[in-house]
Amino acid sequence: MERFPNWPTPPRRGPLRLMLLGNGGLAEARAQVDRLAKAIDAAPDLTLMGIDLSADSDLSRLPADIAVVVGGDGTVLHTVRRMGIYPIPTLGVNAGRLGFLADQTPASFYDRLADLADRRYTVENLMTMSCEIVSPRGPARDFRAMNDAVIRAAPYFRIIEIGLSIDGESVMSYRGDGLIVSTPVGSTAHSLSAGGPILPPNAHMFVITPICSHTLTQRPLVDGGHKTYELTPRGEGLAAILVVDGQVQVPLQEGDRITIRRGNPPVPMVRLPGHSFYETLRDKLGWGAYPAGDRGPRS
Repeated sequence: MERFPNWPTPPRRGPLRLMLLGNGGLAEARAQVDRLAKAIDAAPDLTLMGIDLSADSDLSRLPADIAVVVGGDGTVLHTVRRMGIYPIPTLGVNAGRLGFLADQTPASFYDRLADLADRRYTVENLMTMSCEIVSPRGPARDFRAMNDAVIRAAPYFRIIEIGLSIDGESVMSYRGDGLIVSTPVGSTAHSLSAGGPILPPNAHMFVITPICSHTLTQRPLVDGGHKTYELTPRGEGLAAILVVDGQVQVPLQEGDRITIRRGNPPVPMVRLPGHSFYETLRDKLGWGAYPAGDRGPRS
């Protein structure tokens, strides 16, 4: 299976350059950015290159080694999309609720400033998704996703039918409330809530998860990240919408086709020492925990 190489850790030539980004609309994020900026300025061998808390500025060529994104996972997704095809290694600091991508708390970030300064971290390339809408009524439109692309019923929320082809072969026709195609990172988002499997974030696979399937035999499918997936909403009077990363919504019309491939480039995410995906699952989702009142295995 083809894999993306991890980014090299920058060699020790002068201070590590950091850029602070975040959701300026959140009071908590603004307050955390102020405190983080002071901590970075006071830390040896770290240089703060700037702060950008806007929602729509061009982040395609940031003059930094690492982008520190303050907010929730939605802020990280939005920020990475704005980097376009020039993403730099990104470290998420959680000022939101759950935080899988923004997996550092402000307190843990302060504790790890020395690790950053000494380049004691790795950069893990996470698979992205290219989502193209081909329509008989106009030019194709392409969207980049890090989590998922979802076709779902639009008002009046009737059952919709979605045909799936993989590498040109017709695979299945789904009937229900919609269909989710997610990356490994997105496997712990909408797909998980719809009953999909959990994949490690460094896998190179897609997860296809039906939403409220009308047929008991239709179950989630995991397949290769090197393949091409084509989704075709069907039916007269089609009422469906494409949602990309939960942030971009595009109404679909009869005859539209959605083609999904692995995106390029991947997203480089900074992993500090001690990071564990499984520990994150346990801490954030209570994965593997016993129900209330169950004291666990008998001795």
